[in-house]
Amino acid sequence: MNVNKTKPLFFFITKTGDQGYRRHGLDAERTKGWDEMFTVMCSGMKVVVNPQGGHLEDVSISAGGRVMQPLHRAPWRTGEDTGGIPEVFDAGVAPTLQSLSGDFFCAPFGADDITDTPEHGLPANGIWLYEQGINHEDGGVTAIFRLREPILGAKLFKQITLRPGHPVVYQRHRFIGGCGALSVAHHPMLRISEGAKLTFSKKAFGATPENAVETDASRGFSALRYPQEFDSLSSVELQGGGCQDLTVQPGPPNAEDFLILAEEKGSKLGWTAAVLPTAGYIYFAVRDPNVLPFTMLWMSNGGRKYPPFSGRHKGVIGLEEGCTFFGAGNGPSTRRNWLNDRGYKTAITLNPHGDTVVDFAFGAIPLPEGWTEVMDISVTERELVLVSPQLQRERVPFRREWLSTL
Repeated sequence: MNVNKTKPLFFFITKTGDQGYRRHGLDAERTKGWDEMFTVMCSGMKVVVNPQGGHLEDVSISAGGRVMQPLHRAPWRTGEDTGGIPEVFDAGVAPTLQSLSGDFFCAPFGADDITDTPEHGLPANGIWLYEQGINHEDGGVTAIFRLREPILGAKLFKQITLRPGHPVVYQRHRFIGGCGALSVAHHPMLRISEGAKLTFSKKAFGATPENAVETDASRGFSALRYPQEFDSLSSVELQGGGCQDLTVQPGPPNAEDFLILAEEKGSKLGWTAAVLPTAGYIYFAVRDPNVLPFTMLWMSNGGRKYPPFSGRHKGVIGLEEGCTFFGAGNGPSTRRNWLNDRGYKTAITLNPHGDTVVDFAFGAIPLPEGWTEVMDISVTERELVLVSPQLQRERVPFRREWLSTL
């Protein structure tokens, strides 16, 4: 890729403490560690990638005359409690928690019983190396990264594509080779402390895992009943009795909870939407439900007392999309379990002689007047169509062909 170094479409930024950021062209030294960031830019779009865990450290989307930053960054990453300086923890805090920002890819999802890497595996904790940048003819840009360590013998590549006029971050994770089955998930997070209304493509059922997220009262608290199965997210049982409508967020206060929603069989497009009226935007995400059949809600609302959470991680929701048996690790996801007994894949199968692809896209648009929730999302050849309860439509430019398995 030839890059105009005075006006690069793609470059990375190296953090230099109180002196701010120093920019380098693509021919500069590749990332070495924690403090160096890659920035992918296109007209109206910016994505900052932390090579430590591949977290999307910052996402800015310009649409409708405003700039939106829809994804959450943990307070210890923003430094909001330390004068703007990111906090540093000892080795007892996993890299994925120290980096906790935006969205990141998990393999396996939850406990890593493959390499004993901290929670969510090598992709969320290891180092991602820049591979190449591609300047598309339409002015878009693609950045490709490679995970330094293999997973089950597979090389893993992260592809981020931005296109002018598309308020969408297109992601593709591509395994080359490898052997075996693997649980995977995306882990986007939103801060919804000022309120959000959640809606989804049609689900068959929801469930909480066998055990609560927090079981030791000295360390934290979980508010939902574990385990349980439910028909609607609008009525989920609490451990102390009664039910709560979890389509309205934030969820139970001073609690840390987790659940899954299983896509209805035969669904062609899986989608997630959150209307944030105070923030003034709609977050949306789309995926192929045949690859990622579950939407998982991590509701983090002050329920963890230990570092780095320390009771301050509040009003945050993970709207995670995956192929996994809850967060139990790869073993339970690849063996027989009650979810795959019902016909749901809980792990992808790597192709030792080819590629295995996981696609996921998310974006944001300004909240149209009068919208309280998203009732439906459909895809045409060139657009996503969002529909309100009053049957109003918002059309978002989108590359249907990018969802390679649809």
